[in-house]
Amino acid sequence: MLSAPKYSTDRISAPQLVHFRDFAIILSMVGTARENDRTAKPRAAPQPPEQRERLARYLDELQRWNRRINLTSVPAASAWARLVEESLTLAALAGIQSGERVIDVGSGAGIPGIVVAITHPDVAVTLLESDTRKAGFLTHVAGMLELHAVSVLDRRAEEAGHDASLRETFHAALSRAAAPTATLCELTLPFVHTGGRVCAQVSDAAAEAQRCQAAAVACGGDTPRAVSSDVLCVRKIAATPSEYPRRTGVPSRRPLR
Repeated sequence: MLSAPKYSTDRISAPQLVHFRDFAIILSMVGTARENDRTAKPRAAPQPPEQRERLARYLDELQRWNRRINLTSVPAASAWARLVEESLTLAALAGIQSGERVIDVGSGAGIPGIVVAITHPDVAVTLLESDTRKAGFLTHVAGMLELHAVSVLDRRAEEAGHDASLRETFHAALSRAAAPTATLCELTLPFVHTGGRVCAQVSDAAAEAQRCQAAAVACGGDTPRAVSSDVLCVRKIAATPSEYPRRTGVPSRRPLR
C-alpha cells in the first residue's frame, strides 16, 4: 500500500501543495483511482525519467505561481492525473508526430502545450495566451525548463488567426476547454493547414460534435468526431475563408450555427 505523498518543504510552504518530485514517478506507474476508472481511454507511453522530472518541476512551479495568479483550479493532489495524464492522452489522440508544428490555443497554465513540449522535444510548440500574466508564466516556465522549441504569443486568437506567419501553418491545434466548441472551431481551424487537425478536450465529445458541426464546416473542417468520451477532433479539409475568425469577441458572442 502506498504511503501518503510528502509535502513540499523546500519551495512551497502551504501544506496543501504536494511536492511532485517525491511522487510523480509512483503516480505514473500505478495511476490513481480516477485514472483507473477510465478504462476506455488509450494510455500514453510511460515517460523516461528525465521527462518525468521536468514534468514534476513544471507542476511544482505551477503550484507556486498559482498562489499569486489564478492559473488552475485543479488541486495539487490531482494535478498529475488531471493535467499531465490528460494532456498526454490528448496528444496521443491527436497523433502528434516528430517534426510537426503544434499550437495550443488559449494555453492558460500551459495545458496541454507545456506537457507536449516536454514529452515531444522534437515538436515545435506555440503557446497562444491573451492574458498577459499567464503568458508571463508560460515564458518563465519554458525558460526554466529549457524548452527551446516553445514560443509564447501574448495575443488574441481572433487577431493572430489573420497573421500570415501563423495562419494555416500548423499541423495541429490543441485546446483544453478554452471556449465552447463552436467558438473554438472558429478560433483554432484558421491556424491549421489543409490536412491538419484540431483536437480539444471537452466535457461530452459526442454532444459537442453535434453542436459545432456548422462552425467546423464553415471554417474548412470536416465533420467533427468524438475520438473518446471527452476528446473532439476536426480534420481540416479546405482553406478557411478569409472572413474567419471574425473580430475580437464576436466568435464568443455569436457562435456559428
